[in-house]
Amino acid sequence: MRYGYDSGCSRPSGGSPGEDAVFDVAGALGLTLEEIEEPGGCPGSGLTMNAIPAFARVGRLLALAARQLSAREDSAVPPAVVTPCSSCYLNLRRTIHALATHADLRERVAEELSATGLSLPPGSVRVRHLLDVLYEDAGPGAIRQRVTRPLTGLRAAPYYGCLATAADPPEPEREEPPRPGRLEEILSALGAEIVDLPLKAHCCGGRAAEASEEVATSLQHRILRSAADRGADVIATVCPRCRHNLGTGQDAVNRRFRTDFALPVRTFTDLMAEAFGTDGVRS
Repeated sequence: MRYGYDSGCSRPSGGSPGEDAVFDVAGALGLTLEEIEEPGGCPGSGLTMNAIPAFARVGRLLALAARQLSAREDSAVPPAVVTPCSSCYLNLRRTIHALATHADLRERVAEELSATGLSLPPGSVRVRHLLDVLYEDAGPGAIRQRVTRPLTGLRAAPYYGCLATAADPPEPEREEPPRPGRLEEILSALGAEIVDLPLKAHCCGGRAAEASEEVATSLQHRILRSAADRGADVIATVCPRCRHNLGTGQDAVNRRFRTDFALPVRTFTDLMAEAFGTDGVRS
């Protein structure tokens, strides 16, 4: 199965740590992720999705994906754009819903896109989160069969962040978000022991980490304390930005709260690659 792939917020300069793991585990499960050519910019960077330029920018990425994937697929089902970033996923979905339900906005964005030879007809592309794809289209059973180095004894605290609490657009435009419990099932299939994290749906700081260290560290401290108090060996995230915020943010948290957190934070695909025994090189 083939999908368009946009790393979105997880694409810092020089590439994202763990990006190879995404392609490794997808390939091991028979799924093909095809990077979107001429990426249209990070969908998650538009904090306020209320301006034509913001919708046009995100619409451009979707239009590029629709054009690229439609040329490669012969299927009645619209092609899907897959992203591992929760913020990008939410803004991509919101854009599709807004364009489908607001004619004036759709016309304005269509004008912007047509200036660059692009179009985005309603229903021409879908948006899915990477967790959803690996759970739905591969499944815990197939994941378990690919494990060569079980994560036996690893106490993993599943962390969803904003992905678990996002408000959905009304039917019928909705693409179902990944449901709570899916990350736990995947981690269990890898052989890990699940540590219940009551704050699994709390915010990691998001882009506030770039603007206010005080706000970010307050949010991160609560999550890290909860995981540490429950004896977690690792926090497993569904989003690279959450991994970055909760991981690199520990130094700032320790300075402010006089703590000594040194808790590993990894994306679930990193843990999958480890359990699969892949070497981090794209196949």
